[in-house]
Amino acid sequence: MRDTINVQLAPGWQTITPDDLPPGMLDAAGDTVRYVAAAVPATPAYAPNLVAVRTTLDPDENPEETLFNSARLMADSIPGMRMIDEFPAAGSPEGRHLRSGIYILDDQALTVFQVAWVDQADDGIHLWTVTFTCTTREFGTVSEQFLAMSDTLEVAA
Repeated sequence: MRDTINVQLAPGWQTITPDDLPPGMLDAAGDTVRYVAAAVPATPAYAPNLVAVRTTLDPDENPEETLFNSARLMADSIPGMRMIDEFPAAGSPEGRHLRSGIYILDDQALTVFQVAWVDQADDGIHLWTVTFTCTTREFGTVSEQFLAMSDTLEVAA
């Protein structure tokens, strides 16, 4: 079963386990969240982070259509989110799409960079989305880290 990802984290980033999070924080996502990591801030603040989600497709779902529609689903699921870009991109994982967008959470402007692709495994077809998020003012500083980490993503057993 291909149910998690491997990623080479940028310096200063660490994997976050469910034990590191407040109780119940991931309950709404069920078992779809497969990996979480974040930069370790020098002072308490919103930390750049990544969240990997695997969604199993129903046998009657069209994988390419689901991949395409997942961009709109992301934008619609976050109040006030505005998509900036969405395009297919070369590189690994094969067939990946890159997306970006912005939104406001409380009083903080946030920028998202998402990598999405479809993976076929013995247990079915899965949509993977790995969403990198940071404050908009930090994006210029961490965008190269996001791109470098996205190039190392691979589905693992």
